[in-house]
Amino acid sequence: MSVLDVLLLFLAFYPVVTGAAWMVGGVLFRILEGRSDPAEPPGGWPGVSVLIPAYNEEQVIGRCVRALRDVRYPALEILILNDGSADATVTAARNAAGDDPRVRVLDDGVNLGKADRLNDGMRRARHGLVLVTDADTHLHPDAVRHLVARIQRSPRYAAVAGSPRVTNRGGVLATMQMLEASSLIGLMRRTHALAGRVGTVAGVLGLFRRDAVLAVGGYDPKMATEDIELTWRLLEAGHLTGFAPHALVGMQVPGTVRSIWAQRTRWARGQGEVLRTHARTVCRPRHWPLWPIALEALLSYLWVLTMLIATAWGVVHWATHPGDTKFRWMIAWGVGIAVVAVLQIAIAVAVERRLDPRLPYACLLLPLYPLAYWTINALAAITAQTRGLLHGPRERRVVWDLPRDSTQP
Repeated sequence: MSVLDVLLLFLAFYPVVTGAAWMVGGVLFRILEGRSDPAEPPGGWPGVSVLIPAYNEEQVIGRCVRALRDVRYPALEILILNDGSADATVTAARNAAGDDPRVRVLDDGVNLGKADRLNDGMRRARHGLVLVTDADTHLHPDAVRHLVARIQRSPRYAAVAGSPRVTNRGGVLATMQMLEASSLIGLMRRTHALAGRVGTVAGVLGLFRRDAVLAVGGYDPKMATEDIELTWRLLEAGHLTGFAPHALVGMQVPGTVRSIWAQRTRWARGQGEVLRTHARTVCRPRHWPLWPIALEALLSYLWVLTMLIATAWGVVHWATHPGDTKFRWMIAWGVGIAVVAVLQIAIAVAVERRLDPRLPYACLLLPLYPLAYWTINALAAITAQTRGLLHGPRERRVVWDLPRDSTQP
């Protein structure tokens, strides 16, 4: 068997095997963990501090704060962490807070970056459980209860991820991100949560044990994706990470090609930085629980590279050997992969439908999903993740640099 044959086998079977694993894991999690009413932990509901880092969020911060004030939770502290905004973020946050004693707006004229701002918030937080969310989100009233109920199941849990939902659903790109959140991210998190090894407790919504975060050094300000890197360090320290699918949070997603490209290249760069930074540590035998997550991240990148190589080879080979059946088998197997992808989305919609009744309507754009959306992610992986793998994190602190769509509120 030639090297090319090995690459073609990898190209053919990787998406099928991973897709099958995510579908089985998603359904199994739904059966075992499908409870929608959070049980109060023994001893009552503990206090929770909420951190909202904000930089030039004047247009959205008010809605976020008002949603937090409506959260149904008995002991809540809300800290708005202004990171040197140049607009009226502070004024908008204070107006939304009103005279609510639970809300404090911490104004700092220096732009330190999201990671440093969150580290400062962790140190200032009054409670042992700290919830992190973005300024352009709005929490479901029961989201905190679901997160707390999940993390209180065992003291080994250091973090629990929430379940984001796209709110700006008017455009094609936003609708396709609804499909991504359910068919890919949702099923992956459910599968990883079965083993207590969710690889990313994202900044859009996550609940952390404050002492565990501070013990591993907090967020790294030089990482493009500080939330992924922190999650890996928590796992390396022996903690568990979980997923609470009923902890819903509405979020604004990029609606233009420019903004989604900026987002995806940052994510891809960050994934490469995390793989490079933690490669030696993850390979140690005592960190074997992290091997599936690291291997999955690396293989997904290699699959994109293999796909580009195979596509270029196929075009050349077809032009020079039009009668060869190998290229025809590649096309036929591609159809099979598309069928698996459709089945994966169908199962994801079935699992998620109770949480998002409008999700089935997004499937009307299913034909565009692999053609347009996968292309964006693949190009981002090649251009940005490669840099992250080769060079690692930057020497300078990462600051807020993502464009905000003018169409977003």
